[in-house]
Amino acid sequence: MLNCRDVGTNATEFLSGALPWRVNLQVVWHLLRCGNCRLAVIQILTLLRALGRRQPKPPTEAQIQAWMSALDHSNHQH
Repeated sequence: MLNCRDVGTNATEFLSGALPWRVNLQVVWHLLRCGNCRLAVIQILTLLRALGRRQPKPPTEAQIQAWMSALDHSNHQH
């Protein structure tokens, strides 16, 4: 039997379908009985859906230069 902490730890894997079927079934059983965890999983699902619809902005020239500088600096340290 999973507790609330276990469900929280496995929430994203549960939503993505990555859990083994037995653990998935335990999460479902817990969510049927625990309104707090059910609400938390719904909130995570809402966030993931919102992020999925968000259009990525291309990086600015300043960001690209900063990344290139950081990479260059990192390569000189090794």
